Parts: sequence; C-alpha cells; structure tokens
Amino acid sequence: MRGLLEAFPDMHWTVHEQIAEGDKVVSRFEWTGTHRGLFLGVPATDQTVTVWGMVIDRLDGGKIKDTRIIMDTLGLMMQLGVVPPPQG
Repeated sequence: MRGLLEAFPDMHWTVHEQIAEGDKVVSRFEWTGTHRGLFLGVPATDQTVTVWGMVIDRLDGGKIKDTRIIMDTLGLMMQLGVVPPPQG
C-alpha cells in the first residue's frame, strides 16, 4: 500500500458498497489519482486514473486481522499506457 500511495499521492478512495457477515466485511471501491511516482516498475506518467476493486477484511476483536484485495491492475496499466487496449 505504501508504494501505491507514493506513486499516486493525491489518491482519493470512494466506497460504493459494503456488506458484513460474521467476521468479514466486503467493500466495493473505486480510487482515483495522478501517477506521480514509480509504480510496479512504471515511472511517473502524470496520467490521472480511475481504478475499481474489492477488499475482504476479516475482523477479530474489532481489529482487522487479514485483508484480501482484488484491484483492476490490468485496467490501471492500460490507463498508464503500459499495456495496449484490446483490439477489435
């Protein structure tokens, strides 16, 4: 997460939906930011991006014990111009 925040320092997160059951909370989110630093080997592009994802947090005693995140990294790389968009 630190690398993400360093690469996109103006990052803004929006939670669109949350569902809780038992000891788990699922959040569907979107974040936007401007690529200002190295991220996954990609130097700053100054591109503004919008990325969607979901996170599953497991709680224990009111604290997050583990987290699993799914994020549209392919879409992010296409927005940065690293991966070409699909043809056809």
